[in-house]
Amino acid sequence: MGGRPRGRLTVQMATTGGVDLVLIGSSTGGPALLTQLLPQLPATLGAPVVVAQHIPASFTGTLARRLDEICALRVHEVDRIMTLRRGGVYLGRGSADVVVARRTDGLIVKSVPAAAEYRWHPSVDRLVASARRHVDAHRMVCALLTGMGDDGATEMAAVHRAGGRTIAEAEETAVVWGMPGDLTRRGGATEVLPSYAIADRLAGWVR
Repeated sequence: MGGRPRGRLTVQMATTGGVDLVLIGSSTGGPALLTQLLPQLPATLGAPVVVAQHIPASFTGTLARRLDEICALRVHEVDRIMTLRRGGVYLGRGSADVVVARRTDGLIVKSVPAAAEYRWHPSVDRLVASARRHVDAHRMVCALLTGMGDDGATEMAAVHRAGGRTIAEAEETAVVWGMPGDLTRRGGATEVLPSYAIADRLAGWVR
C-alpha cells in the first residue's frame, strides 16, 4: 500500500516461543480508536495482529490504507487468503467475517461470507473461535475495545479461562462500554485498561 515508511518488513512467523497471535475486536468508536492504538505498536512486534472491526465493506479499504500510512506495522485489508506474518496487521473486510486457519506452512487469515448465527460483522466471536481451533490459548492475546452489544465477550472469556491473556477497554475511555463491559462482567478480562494503555500492554505481552 502507498505511503508506507521505508524499512518496514514482514517476516514468516516463528514456530517456537512467545505469542503467535494478537486478536482485536471493536465496533462503535473503533475506527478512531484503531488510528490511535495501532500506531503505538512497534515495528518489531513479534506476532501478527488480526482485527475484526464492525464496518461496511465500502469503508474497510480506506481504513486499511489510512492505518498503513500511520503505522510502523504493515496494514492489510483481508480480501483474500493471506499468510499471517509478524509485522503485519490484518483488518477483516467489512460486511463479511474474518477467520484464522492453518495450512502446512503456517497460519493464514481469510475473509468468508458473514454467518447468520452472528449478529455483527466482521464477527469478533467468530474470529476468536476460529483462532482457538488452531492456536493454544497461552500463545494468543486478545483485546476487546469499544462497541455496543456483546460480540467477542463469549470467546475471549473462553480464551481467558484456558490461560490466555485478554484486555477489556475501560469504561472511562470507551465510546460505548458494551462489548468490553460484557467481557469484564463475565470475569474474562485479564486486565481492564484505558485505551491509551492498551498498546503498551499488548506489546509487552508479545515480548
